[in-house]
Amino acid sequence: MSSHDDKRSPVPAFHLDGVSKSYPGVHALRDVTLEGYPGEVLAICGANGAGKSTMARLLAGQETPTSGSVRIGSHGQIRKPADAEAAGVLLMHQEPLVIEDFTVEENVWLTSLSSADGVKAWGTVRRDRGARTREALDAVGLSDLDPRTPVRSLGPGPRQMLALSRTSVNHHKVLLLDETTASTTEEHFRDVLELVDRERAAGVCVVFVSHRMPEVFAMADRIAVLRNGQLVDVVRTADTDPDEILTMMIGEAVSALEPFDMKPDPAADPILEVRGLSSGSAHDIDLDVRPGEIVGIYGLVGSGRSSIARSISGHQDRRTGTVRVRGRPIPSGSPRRALEKGIAYLSEDRRREGFVPAFTNALNLTLATPGQDSRWGVINRRAEKARVATLLKRYQVKGGAETMTRSLSGGNQQKVCIAKWLEATPEVMVLDEPTKGIDVRARLNIYEIVRDLATGGKGVVVVTSEAEEALKLCSRILVLRDGAVVGTYDPLTSTTDDLIRASLGGDIS
Repeated sequence: MSSHDDKRSPVPAFHLDGVSKSYPGVHALRDVTLEGYPGEVLAICGANGAGKSTMARLLAGQETPTSGSVRIGSHGQIRKPADAEAAGVLLMHQEPLVIEDFTVEENVWLTSLSSADGVKAWGTVRRDRGARTREALDAVGLSDLDPRTPVRSLGPGPRQMLALSRTSVNHHKVLLLDETTASTTEEHFRDVLELVDRERAAGVCVVFVSHRMPEVFAMADRIAVLRNGQLVDVVRTADTDPDEILTMMIGEAVSALEPFDMKPDPAADPILEVRGLSSGSAHDIDLDVRPGEIVGIYGLVGSGRSSIARSISGHQDRRTGTVRVRGRPIPSGSPRRALEKGIAYLSEDRRREGFVPAFTNALNLTLATPGQDSRWGVINRRAEKARVATLLKRYQVKGGAETMTRSLSGGNQQKVCIAKWLEATPEVMVLDEPTKGIDVRARLNIYEIVRDLATGGKGVVVVTSEAEEALKLCSRILVLRDGAVVGTYDPLTSTTDDLIRASLGGDIS
């Protein structure tokens, strides 16, 4: 745990004074007063929709308060992004801001191309980069990455670390990390922690918005807890524990989730049969999933776990191997045919592949099943409206049918994505990192949905980079290393240490 004394600068790095923020029908923040100080890490924790990201956007000038004021240091009120930038605020989003058609190097310097005074010529930036680009990449664990590499070839984790590399080339006094670690892996978190330690030592105020308790307690000096838009309390990390913070977040103690103790009938025929599958970095994969079984696929970055998920569901071509659902062959490289045959896939990248940003909840929820509410090609709007209302209630999605899905919190967006595919009544549901970037309450909601699927006799495949999640959620776990299955584990008799050791190929101490 980080150490931090109470010898603070007389001038706060930021100050929220009686801030409230309302949207039509929603009170995102209510009368919040909070300060952050130079050289400290302040965590902002809260359940889904508590107002965490709204607070970050207010500090970054991307939103203006309905009432109250936002000040950065000795600067005046922050009313727009240019004000925040001039005051030294740097915001890092949950979804990394990168341009796919640019190289790694161009993305490192992306936000340095503009300033409060206007746009800088790229040639001016080029003359000043050189070794600083390499230093910026080294600082976030990307020392092996060629600066000339196109960003479109990078996965979510490296993209997020690339965005974080900009802390080395942008002057700032307040660093806002809004669920930034949600797209990183366990391997990269040490790099994030080292970066935050450097920022603290340099006198930067780091605001860490997160729901991940281990990361909060590893990083933060103080923790501010929001619930339903109100500030519940601000406590020193040394004086509290995760259970107390979770209790403040959702209003009740969160008991440890028990492992999924439902075993499928070993004599039952598999719903899903995978034989000799090779795709991407995965090779020669055999996999059976029986009715009522949740099979976890755990591994580190590059182990091939997502290649298996995408190739099973038709989103990625198979080099070799067969996939069958109840004996029916699934063609390679066709998501539509896979869905018709009974396989639905939830992507790990919900913003790019999970929903249409320009669509409402109603349109996104019915996107995969338009025929359910139509006859002879004409949609029955009354039937569609009733179905959408039922789905919003069943999956506890915040917001109405006409709410834009992109405006929802990460947990609610994920529930919209899951509901959309479950409406297609698949035999097999393949979930790639289903709880990435969502808070504890939404995570428990999704665990309940997944377990209900298995209890209803469906087959479920869960791809995860979190060993603890694999043990809590799954009935059987396959561990991948270098594209191959290196072990099968029973969650009732295994530990996180077992999974991590197997994924690394030896002793992790």
